Order: sequence, then C-alpha cells, then structure tokens
Amino acid sequence: MVTTEAAVRSVPAHLVEMARSYGASERQVLLGVALPAAAPMIMTGVRLGVGRAVTGMINGEMFIAVVGLGHLVTEAGGRFDSASVLAVLLVVVAVALGALALVQAVDRKITHWVPRTARSER
Repeated sequence: MVTTEAAVRSVPAHLVEMARSYGASERQVLLGVALPAAAPMIMTGVRLGVGRAVTGMINGEMFIAVVGLGHLVTEAGGRFDSASVLAVLLVVVAVALGALALVQAVDRKITHWVPRTARSER
C-alpha cells in the first residue's frame, strides 16, 4: 500500500496536466495516466510483498497453527527428523518460487511498455 501510494504521488504533474487540458475526467486521468505511470513501482511493491507474505505464512503457522507446513517443520525438528524438515522446506521454496514466477509474469504483462534497459533482465 505504501509503495502504491508513493507511486501514484510520483506521477509526473505534466502528464496529469496534459490529460486535464484535453478534458479528461478524474476517472480517465486515474485509469489512463496515473495507473500506467505508477505500474512499475506498484509491481515492485507487489514483488516485495510476496516475499514477505511467504515468510509471514511460515512464521504464523509455526507459532499458532496446529496444522500446516510450519507445524510440520516444528514437529519434525522436535523429533530431529532432518529429512522431513528438508522436504517441507523444499515445498516452501517451491511455493515461494511459484508465487514469484506468477508475480513476474503479471509484471511483464502489465509493464510490457517499459523499455528493456529500464527493467532488470529476467
């Protein structure tokens, strides 16, 4: 949310002024100027949020859940069952990589107009 707010606030004023001078409504300015201009920064916030969400999911499950991946890691760790801990951690890594791949695909779809030199090579 903070990144999205900062992204919308950082839209160049001359773009908004130009749209308004051509008679664009507030909705047209938002959908046609502000969101496209803020899209790269919004997607940056989403990518950061996905990493934190996976971490939070595991931490939450370890501390308060009775079932789930975090509980399995805690239980297997208590039994010193390193194979089970590693298996669960591999599942967590797969989930995190899948979520990141999904976000990157959406990012490429939304910000396809951004020049390749401005984006990191994926």
